[in-house]
Formats: sequence, C-alpha cells, structure tokens
Amino acid sequence: MGWRCAAGIEFPAGTRLTLPMSDRESTARARELGAELRKLRESTGWSAFDFASIVGWSNSKVSRVENGLRGITEIDVVRFAAYCRATKDEMEELLARCREALIPGYWVPAQLSSLVFHESTATSSVSYQPLVVPGLLQTADYAAALMADKSMAAKDAAYLLEARMTRQELLDRRQFGFFIHEQALRLPVGGDRLMNEQMLKLVLLAEHPWISIRIVPVAAGARSALGGEFVLFAFEDARPLLYLEHGPVSLFLEDRHYIEAYRGRLAGIADVALDRGQSREMLAAMASEFDRPEDTPDGPQMAKEQREQRTKW
Repeated sequence: MGWRCAAGIEFPAGTRLTLPMSDRESTARARELGAELRKLRESTGWSAFDFASIVGWSNSKVSRVENGLRGITEIDVVRFAAYCRATKDEMEELLARCREALIPGYWVPAQLSSLVFHESTATSSVSYQPLVVPGLLQTADYAAALMADKSMAAKDAAYLLEARMTRQELLDRRQFGFFIHEQALRLPVGGDRLMNEQMLKLVLLAEHPWISIRIVPVAAGARSALGGEFVLFAFEDARPLLYLEHGPVSLFLEDRHYIEAYRGRLAGIADVALDRGQSREMLAAMASEFDRPEDTPDGPQMAKEQREQRTKW
C-alpha cells in the first residue's frame, strides 16, 4: 500500500522523500521556493509565529523554509503546503521546485518572475549590455519601440512594458553597476526624439549615487569586443548568481567556475570602459546629437535614410 498526502498526491510504498545534507548551501531555486511557500502561508492569514505553533515547528525552522536555507526537504514542503490547504496542482508544483532546489546549477526560467525575484532580493548587481540600453534604464517609449519590432501580441507587449517600468523602482533601493557598449547607445530606436529622451534619462541616472553607468567606447577597437550581455547578482547570505540572456533562452548559473569566469570578464570590461565622469560627458554629448529635427540634412535619422538609399543604388 502506498500513502497519500493531504493534497491527494499518492506516493508508492517505500518512497523516501529526498533529504538534503545538513550543510547544503541555499540555492537560487530554493529561495524562489521559499518565497512561494511564504505567499501560501500568508494567504491563510497566519503569522509565521502562529504557523510554527500549528505545524509543531520552531520559529527558526519556518524562517529557514521560507528563506530557502538549510533543512528544506520534500517532506517539509508537503507538510507546509498541506497545513495551508494547498491544492493538488499547487502541491505538485511546489514539489517540483523542491527537487530542482536540491541541485545547484542552471535552469531555463519559464517566466519573468524568476528574474524579478532575484533582481529584487539581491544586494547589488553589475551588468554588461552590448546591444541595447539595459531594461532597467530604458524610457517607456524606448522599451515600447523595441517590443514593437518583436511581433508579439499587443496584450503581451503591454504586460512586458508595465513589468519593465515597475522593475525600475528598484533603482532607488540598492547599488547597480551598468557597463554599456557605445554601439548599444548609438543603435537608432524609434527616431531622434526618442533617442534624445533616452540619452537624457541616462544622463540623469548617471548622477544617482547608487548607480554607476560606464560606457565601453567604440574607439577601444577590438578590445571593446567583449561578448554577450550578462548580469552578476550579489546577495547578503547566498552565493552570487549569474544571469545570461541569449534570445529566447535565459539561464541562471551558480557554479563557482562560471562566477569566477564572469568576474574576470568584468575586470576586462572595467579596464576598457570610460570612468563615470567621462561616461556622463559622452551621454550628454550624444543627447545633443539627437536633439535636432529628424529631417535635417545632418540629423541621425536622415543620415540613416541616406545610407539605406545609397545601398539601393
């Protein structure tokens, strides 16, 4: 005979739910799982203290479970969710997350929620963007223009735009470092007026004491060819986390080998990049370049159209 948990999930006789080693480090997936469990507990209206008494756990164990720290097991997840009257589907999703949490490494996140969660819980982050202005620094018009070129449904584009603008609220809460290649700033998106507004926003953000914006100049030549975009997150009580985005595929990496490799890349990028003062000056100059009627002979948009016309000849 097997046994069935409170949510109706049946386990075969002799099934042993995996117990991690007591000194296992927290993983990014475990922290996501803990956040979901906390939301589930809060939906019942119970405080962490009251819930600990109901389940028969110590307050510290509830805290460990909800923060993705040591001691998270599938048995703990089943008991936690059962007391919160989770549905069978909710239980299965939580168990799947629990199994993934036992394995440090990488995964392809199914939703934007993974990025938002780790972005929100990090104490600092440093990123490199070689192609476009980083999402956290984009104006709404710039972001909308980028999404318009991806042929997505209007409903999806509106959701992603709202999410991107909401994520920018983090800029006032912790330290950010942005390395941006000059070619990303010169890529024409939506016309000169839009680019002028985008450059002005970057100039203002560059004055923020918690935000470092440094430009990798084209003048550095081959030394400025530094690979694809990435974000390196730092946490107070967890290992660093690397985020890579390549088209439709996104990865989170925790392996120390990858972390150290990208720290080395950051050192190389910092060696080539302009300092903060020089970068602000370049951004201001670029804002001025785009601050002119788009149909003037020397306007960037007109120059682009003339180049396209010459290619047709």
